[in-house]
Amino acid sequence: MTRSARLAAGVAAIVASSAPLAACDVITPKRSEGEKLWRDRCSQCHGLDGRGNTVTYMGNYKADLTDDSWSHGGDPGSWEVAIRRGIFGSMPANPDLSREQVKALVGYIRELRGEAIHKSGG
Repeated sequence: MTRSARLAAGVAAIVASSAPLAACDVITPKRSEGEKLWRDRCSQCHGLDGRGNTVTYMGNYKADLTDDSWSHGGDPGSWEVAIRRGIFGSMPANPDLSREQVKALVGYIRELRGEAIHKSGG
């Protein structure tokens, strides 16, 4: 087999093996930036659904972000502060997140809470 034939066969194998990966977008939904951050940084304590039903925090009302029992402010502005600065002894700070990432997390918390989010133009 010539060098160019081997190269062509290798490229064909790579293309063929990547076809199933393209189908993953159909099988698994695309996640928003907020959901990705939530799963990476928040779900271990607050749960995937935001209800705090995790091994460590089950029964701790503060871990449930879907109810209206908030110790550190129940409005999105307070959530941004808590995400950025953390809560002493309860939640780590996230100073490395950009403003957009914090807003994406707040938006995702609102989704978990079932709140309608109206996007304004401009």
